[in-house]
Parts: sequence; C-alpha cells; structure tokens
Amino acid sequence: MKTYHCISVDDAEDLILSSHLLILDMRDYRSYVTGHHPKALHLTDSNLRSLLKHTAKHVPILIYCYHGHSSQDMARLFADFGFEEVYSLDGGWEAWFQTITPPTEPLSDSLTEWLQSHQYDVDNLDAKGANHHTALMTAAMESNLEICEELLNKGASVHLLNKDGNNALWFACVVGNPHLIQLLIHHGADINNQNDNGATVLMFAASKGNAEIVKLLVALGAKQDLVTLDDFSALDVCADLETLKILRAAPQAINRVAVC
Repeated sequence: MKTYHCISVDDAEDLILSSHLLILDMRDYRSYVTGHHPKALHLTDSNLRSLLKHTAKHVPILIYCYHGHSSQDMARLFADFGFEEVYSLDGGWEAWFQTITPPTEPLSDSLTEWLQSHQYDVDNLDAKGANHHTALMTAAMESNLEICEELLNKGASVHLLNKDGNNALWFACVVGNPHLIQLLIHHGADINNQNDNGATVLMFAASKGNAEIVKLLVALGAKQDLVTLDDFSALDVCADLETLKILRAAPQAINRVAVC
C-alpha cells in the first residue's frame, strides 16, 4: 500500500527546488486568496476528483492546510489512489508563511494582458477555463512560446490535465512547435501521459504523419510500447511510410537529444 510522508518547511523548500511537484492548498477560498504559496493550486471539493483521476501517479504531491492536520488525511487519500510520492506539510500554512519568499518579479504587462484577454485569473496561473484548459494549455494551443515560458517561470504547473486527460504538451504537439515541446519537457511535462482514450503525444504525432515531431519525441524519451484503450500503439496509427520508418529505426538509429 502506498503511503505519504510528513515533511518540514525546510524540506518542502528543498523539494520544490529539486523537483517538479504539484502543490495543493486545501484551505478555504478566502484564506487562499489572502495568501498562498505562489505555485500552489487551490484544492476544492469540485476539483479533487479531477486531480485524483487525471494527474499522473508519478507526479510528486505536496499538500498543506492550516496547521498540518487535515493535510495528512488528504495526503493519505492521494496515496491510497496510487500516487507514488505524497507529502503533508508539518505546521501547515501557519508555519510556512513565516519563511516563504514571495515572487521576486510581478507578471509582465504582456502576460497580464494576455491572461485578462483570455479571461484567466491573474492571481492563479493554474485556474481552469472551458474544458478545464489552463492558461498554459491555451498558450500552447496558440503556439505562444513567450507566454508559455513566462507562465512556467512564474510557477504554472505542467502536470494539470484537461477534461480529456491531455496536458499542455499535447497541444504543443498539435501545433507542431518543437521549441515549445522541449520547453515543456524541460519543465517536467510527462511525455508519456495517456489521455482518457489511452493516447499519447507520440501516437498523435504519428497519426498525423508529422515526422519531425515524431523523431523529436522519440529522442526525448517517448515510449513506443504504450497502447490506447483499443490496443493501438504509435506504430499501428502511423499515417505514412516515413513516420513508420522513423519509429521502426528509433531504438537503433536515433540518438537521444539534449533537452533545451
């Protein structure tokens, strides 16, 4: 059975620096708005089920409440649902806000205007809109590398999924932007995430015959042995001979490339 760990504020800060984790604030909305960790997503009754269902189980989860008691129960719930690395913050927010360092720079005018024009909350970069799309997903759909980069640098999570189980990387592959793909993976996006149909970004790119993106994804570590709910692999859905040749040759002929 999976378990969770209680960690100190200092250990939590070290964890944030060393890994791409999802931070969840389970206090009430007014407390969250008044003050929260800049990378924390507000955990509510309405988004709990979605997070349990759509977040990849290997993503580290750090949960805090007011004083560190209720977060232990929530951490146990996430562990029971199969999450591999779950932490509850000792002392909760009351212990953390004493030492927390706020963001050193405010959002740029261009990002603020972009968020407002897309009706996103400038105070919560992980807020979800239509179809549970985050700002990062929408910017990826627009192939807006500059906005995506600032969102990531300001703490937007790459781990969140939309209603279909797709992450921001999926949309970077839809628009076929190799620089954006590498940026998202560099920030911890799960290249092998399977959506509600079991499809991965490699399957999508192969089905579209996008040889450049297929080659890049394989080089960055995309698995070829995953299958959809209908038992189709990336090889099965290849749209053309060129893409098929890339996948067949990949283990021997394609060297892994360095992530930007």
